Amino acid sequence: MAQDFEQLMKDIFGEPISRLTKFETEQTKKLVNKAHEIAREAVRDDLARLQTEINELRSRVAVLEAERVAASNEQA
Repeated sequence: MAQDFEQLMKDIFGEPISRLTKFETEQTKKLVNKAHEIAREAVRDDLARLQTEINELRSRVAVLEAERVAASNEQA
């Protein structure tokens, strides 16, 4: 039965099953590598965006702190 399947695959694709599975493995590896690359880029973009947001928040906190100190000095 397995030999019939292997022969059928060879007749259809013109290659032995071992070459087909090797091709499948290579294509799967390429696809996984591409998915990892896309994921790394997405994480990198998110980290850059978060770093920008953190810097903006730090600036806002510094301004608010300065305003608080100024208001405290005015009340004294």
